[in-house]
Amino acid sequence: MQFQDKKITLTGASIDGFGGSLALCFAKLGAELYISARTLEKAQTTAAAVQARVPAARIHAFEVNTSSLNDIKACASAVQKMTGHIDILINNASYWLAGDISTGSDEEIAETINSTVTGVIYTTKYFLPLLKNSTCPDIINMNGSPALPGLIHATAHEAFAAAKAAQATFMNYLRERHRGSGLRICSIFPPNFKNISAFDETAWNTPKAAGSTANDYLTARNVFAAIQFALSQDRICSIDQIVLSNNSPA
Repeated sequence: MQFQDKKITLTGASIDGFGGSLALCFAKLGAELYISARTLEKAQTTAAAVQARVPAARIHAFEVNTSSLNDIKACASAVQKMTGHIDILINNASYWLAGDISTGSDEEIAETINSTVTGVIYTTKYFLPLLKNSTCPDIINMNGSPALPGLIHATAHEAFAAAKAAQATFMNYLRERHRGSGLRICSIFPPNFKNISAFDETAWNTPKAAGSTANDYLTARNVFAAIQFALSQDRICSIDQIVLSNNSPA
């Protein structure tokens, strides 16, 4: 299998989110997973669900709130004791905030910035040594349409959009710093999408018609396909960004 024995670190891997689907999909493809969620219970729930469907899965669960530098450092240290390298880092965790500047609390704004910007920076920093030990290192950064210039997301808070834009800038700089080193960095920019779970195989595998109804969004399967496409290219090819759009009347 294409991802057989690849070692993948994945943040934001709660079973009810996109990260849970990522964990299951990569486990089916033979990868060894080091997953984290805001609580250890959430990470362990995902790990157990994955192993129930993929009994041979190698999956390790950690508690990481990406707003906490201590959590990130402790996780990176624990993973380093278990393996000498990581092949793929997927920065998936962030704190979604809707509304506008007049509605979000100060605490929510701080959490959005800390988890989405500094959390991604610190996670990348402390896992970078393990990535550098890989012969095929990749970073996948799950961003979003609010980060795109000239696009105003209907429900995203200004702080969330600013955090995602900062995240994109960080990845752009990191990519240029490491260009030619063998490390590939791809940022994925999905629009609104239906978070159909990979644990529901029938719904996951049901294709959607193009532009069938207003607000008929693409699904998590489409987003995973974009990630898989980026990672599947020959090492000489680095796909820096993938911008997805909904082919609907809305």
